[in-house]
Amino acid sequence: MKIARLYDKRFTSYMTLEGSDVQLKLFCLDPSHQLKQMGKGFRSKIFFSATLTPAGYYMDLLGGKAEDYVVSIPSPFQRENAEVIIQPLSTRYRDREHTIEPMVQFIVDLLQQREGNFLVFFPSYKYMLQVYEQFTATAPGEKVILQETSMTEERREDFLNSFQENEDRLVGFAVLGGIFSEGVDLKGDRLSGVIIVGVGLPQIGFERDIIKDHFQANGHNGYNYAYVYPGMNKVLQAGGRLIRTDTDHGTIALIDDRFLQPMYQELLPYEWQHYSVGGAASGSFRG
Repeated sequence: MKIARLYDKRFTSYMTLEGSDVQLKLFCLDPSHQLKQMGKGFRSKIFFSATLTPAGYYMDLLGGKAEDYVVSIPSPFQRENAEVIIQPLSTRYRDREHTIEPMVQFIVDLLQQREGNFLVFFPSYKYMLQVYEQFTATAPGEKVILQETSMTEERREDFLNSFQENEDRLVGFAVLGGIFSEGVDLKGDRLSGVIIVGVGLPQIGFERDIIKDHFQANGHNGYNYAYVYPGMNKVLQAGGRLIRTDTDHGTIALIDDRFLQPMYQELLPYEWQHYSVGGAASGSFRG
């Protein structure tokens, strides 16, 4: 009833039927007007994040106006602290069966060339398990832990506490956009590398397509608003787990050929733009 009082052209409603269960949803497609209303009593509002890219997209969703300010502050950390590698393999759903083996070989080669603990992020739990099966068969000597579904707070802490300095290497497999891809600090040698599989696109579905159609009808690129920008936000959040202090060093590997496309290149932060392509098998880098 409360949401119904807010209902306007920025909302839609739909009904789902599962057997005898009927669910009615009032779905907010664009929160900008509600955020404007919320902030009317304030002289100013400041939205702060390391992943507000692209700025125009977030200005639209957060209710910004043309006269509002966008301030981009450089990272306080030297970008040379992070080695960035792009491995141009397709992680699209139709190609996954054919690219799992070369992807796993890339990861194994990278681990052989680098020291320390790594986190590997995947776009879905199912995909993570598929790669895990191939990875453990290819590199049986590597110690691997998996993010579980519906982990308790205690299990989450156990997962993070497994990443310790000066112990045998640990490789953690986790889900992009999940509980371990943001708000996690593994400083120093507790984490020496992050590998991100895919560009983070949300799963194509009914609600996402409604969002896409809404923004397309309002003069924006609906696909980017519904899929690309939210996906890249997850990628940036996951990559941000690596460099947490000015003394941290390590490797960020981005596995997907789309990272080399102009649209995705524009969304990469300055700190990642000194990347090499497929450079895991040569050179060395100490975390």
